[in-house]
Amino acid sequence: SDNSSVDEPPLVELKVLPPHLEYAFLEGNDKLPVIIAKDLSVEEKTALITVLKSHKRAIA
Repeated sequence: SDNSSVDEPPLVELKVLPPHLEYAFLEGNDKLPVIIAKDLSVEEKTALITVLKSHKRAIA
């Protein structure tokens, strides 16, 4: 199939992260996970995820 992993993201097994990191998802509540710093403010997380979503084809 010619679909990219962004169009049909595979389910991935999430590993336990160190306490200072957490998962954020670029697609829904469980697709396209990225690892971000846990101590970011809500505004910083929102801004970061917005930027990552705008470039998800490049990073997927």
